[in-house]
Amino acid sequence: MSVLVRRAVAADAGELARLRQLSLTCPDVPWTRPRAVPDGLWVKECQVAIAVLLRAPDTTAAFVVDAEPGRLAACAMGFLLPRLPGPDSGQPFNGDISTVATDPAFRRRGYARAVVTGLMDWMTVSGCKRISLTSSPEGEPLYTSIGFAHDEPRMSWRVR
Repeated sequence: MSVLVRRAVAADAGELARLRQLSLTCPDVPWTRPRAVPDGLWVKECQVAIAVLLRAPDTTAAFVVDAEPGRLAACAMGFLLPRLPGPDSGQPFNGDISTVATDPAFRRRGYARAVVTGLMDWMTVSGCKRISLTSSPEGEPLYTSIGFAHDEPRMSWRVR
């Protein structure tokens, strides 16, 4: 079965924000009750930000599967991050996949794999050296099967 994947446009921003909110409900423990993620101004702000980012097609992309006109079944969104050349590669970018989500009514059909693969292909053609993401426990088997591996030792810092 072939899955029809397309590149998202700014008009998809509302649905991409909805799926981003959905992606944030993933529980900490696999296959348990989803976390509550409140509605609020942030969802509208996310929609506006996504629309702006998708108008800069050289550095941002989302790939989607349509459920019906105006409704998305699945998405993967990511960014090209500039990097300096090093001894192992002169490639100009690293890729960051920031949101992968499938509407619950459309799960177990290969949609997540299809949109992630589409996004990875775009990133690779665009000059990525490395593509990274943060996975929920539910998503880890998919990403491992595509070739992602844990990349230690990475650390991060957040403003509190």
